[in-house]
Amino acid sequence: MTNTWGVATRSKTVLARDTYLALVRAQDRLVGQAAALVKQRGLTIATYNALRILRGAGPEGLACGAIAERLIHRVPDVTRLLDRMERDGLVRRSRASDDRRVVRTQLTPAGRAAVDALDGPVMDLHAAQFAGLSVRELEALERALGGLAEAAPA
Repeated sequence: MTNTWGVATRSKTVLARDTYLALVRAQDRLVGQAAALVKQRGLTIATYNALRILRGAGPEGLACGAIAERLIHRVPDVTRLLDRMERDGLVRRSRASDDRRVVRTQLTPAGRAAVDALDGPVMDLHAAQFAGLSVRELEALERALGGLAEAAPA
């Protein structure tokens, strides 16, 4: 297909495919950099994400299902992830007093220290990753990706 100036243009279908591929390549590179950063602290992306979620939940913690719902990257077995985190001293689990069927997970002081220590380095990484974009471009990208996520079936 060509436009009125004789320049080849892509159909919307081809453009959508090419955009998808560009997005996946960018995501892979960005997540790879983040994974390398948290690995320096002995964590995985999933562990770091769970620590951030639990920090946001406050001292009452969260049940396993609530953690699973909030994870950015899906983890096939959240219980095993939490088992490893408990073994490593990052979290503690206890039965809820109001419903003994519910096991709540809370950060330990070591877990809080681990996630807090990464705040600055993670912000620096993201600043470097997006340094080539202006504030206006970042805002437009954020809006576009938000719209894409909302439009995609779950």
